[in-house]
Amino acid sequence: MTEKPPQDLDQHLEVDPKIWAPTDINFILTGLVVPRPIGWISTLAADGVANLSPFSFFNVAANDPPHVLFSISPTTKDTLANCRETGEFVVNIAHRAILDQLVESSAAVRPQTDEFELTGLKTAPSVRVKPPRVAAAKAHFECVSRQFVPVGQSMLVIGEIVHLHIAPEVWRDGRVRPELLDPVGRLGGSLYTALGEVFSRPPPTINER
Repeated sequence: MTEKPPQDLDQHLEVDPKIWAPTDINFILTGLVVPRPIGWISTLAADGVANLSPFSFFNVAANDPPHVLFSISPTTKDTLANCRETGEFVVNIAHRAILDQLVESSAAVRPQTDEFELTGLKTAPSVRVKPPRVAAAKAHFECVSRQFVPVGQSMLVIGEIVHLHIAPEVWRDGRVRPELLDPVGRLGGSLYTALGEVFSRPPPTINER
């Protein structure tokens, strides 16, 4: 086993995560677990300053009642502090037309920086929580913080969805149409992806005997 990533491979790579640097392991994880949905999290500090940051370690956690989760690294302090202090956050679902603003909101800026002002994004008021929504997003989950779970050097934030917003242009025949939502996903490094080909595979039926 090598102690750092080789430039090329002529055989299968075998890795003990404890041997490689965390940054190298992160490149492996984010290169293999793809595409990842992006949770664009807006929060509000106790003093009223808004914060907006994207997280690709994000997913649905449960559906009854509905919960989402995302993982925060130690360097993303404002989001975690705000989720703890106010107990609220909003997940904004980004699409390709606002990808540049999403990327810009990931910049390592000074604490208490309002990324809505930084990116020029307009806000929309929420219904059940105080943090604002990204007005240009086509869907939003208003959430209240339920659990904070330490995982390694990161913190897993689990929130219950208390209100949903879905734009009419992405809704057809009683469902969200993913191609109309036009979401963006995260790959490794600085790579992103769009939805791509959509196909259906009905689940198999179980023959009772």
